Amino acid sequence: MELIKDLEKEQLKKRPKIKPGDIASVYQEVEEAGKKRTQVFKGTVIKVRGEGSKKTFTLRRISLGVGVERIYPLHLPSITKIKISKSSKVKRAKLYYLREKKGKAGRLKEKGVAEDVIKFLAEQEKEEEKAKEQKVEESKVESRKEAKEEKGEKEKVKDEGKKEDKKKEKAGQKTQAEQGTKDSQDKS
Repeated sequence: MELIKDLEKEQLKKRPKIKPGDIASVYQEVEEAGKKRTQVFKGTVIKVRGEGSKKTFTLRRISLGVGVERIYPLHLPSITKIKISKSSKVKRAKLYYLREKKGKAGRLKEKGVAEDVIKFLAEQEKEEEKAKEQKVEESKVESRKEAKEEKGEKEKVKDEGKKEDKKKEKAGQKTQAEQGTKDSQDKS
């Protein structure tokens, strides 16, 4: 049993603490017709359940007058980031009563963003910046390698061109020498 828990811990991603009542945005990578894009779903967290790698949360939002709910596994690999914009003061773990509420009645009392969420977001932004810097450095190194390879290929081509020129010159000298012997034979 402990072996399974250890394997699950390796697969866990660094995510913010999500509670019912939070207004969260989920950035998920979606692949359509061979192209990747990031899709954002913003809504209110109405339920959190499970633990470890099986932990899920449900987001609800009203889109064009219709309530839309999505259930996301917290550690889903296609989720690039989760951003919590607001936290609300709630007294229940499951906010199913929001399904019947509409308009202003469906709003929750705002409590602000928790400090731990702000710290987590700052850490996440720093990690993203470091990753971008590493990618830039890697691309610079690759471009330098490619430039060196191109220079090497150009030098090879020049060397080969010089060798061919020398061969032609030698061939030209031979033909001149042959013509000179032919001319001398013709004169005699």
